[in-house]
Amino acid sequence: MDVGLAPGAAAPRWEHLTRGTERVVRGNGRSPEEAFEQAAVALCALVADPAAVEVREEIPVECDAPDRERLLADWLRAVIQLMAARDLRFRCFAVRLDGRHLFGLAFGEHVDRARHPDAVDVRGVTLVGPSVRRTADGRWTAECEVEV
Repeated sequence: MDVGLAPGAAAPRWEHLTRGTERVVRGNGRSPEEAFEQAAVALCALVADPAAVEVREEIPVECDAPDRERLLADWLRAVIQLMAARDLRFRCFAVRLDGRHLFGLAFGEHVDRARHPDAVDVRGVTLVGPSVRRTADGRWTAECEVEV
């Protein structure tokens, strides 16, 4: 049973963490979908400031996995692959989860080096420690280590 959040609950957000030598991206939201969206924004923020990215393209992304943790890792891998293969940067995302299937949309544009100087090169997502969990306050957290 899902429990709703009280009006005025904190907005979705993302953050970067460091655990030893590892970088972690974390998304928080009112639902698993929002947490996945924010984890992807956190990932993209390692490469370029999402606020500097304009929404000019909408790219569909789909993933299947046996559980939410693997689905998070596969989702973030797909975002990395799109950024690298198509020279894209993303501002925001929309995610819908249907069991073990993720339907996503990535919103962004092709790289403009004047506005999107790369901060770091994200090489991949590890399967070490991806986590999707509900917190005591009813919010959701999705986090995963990334290779930079």
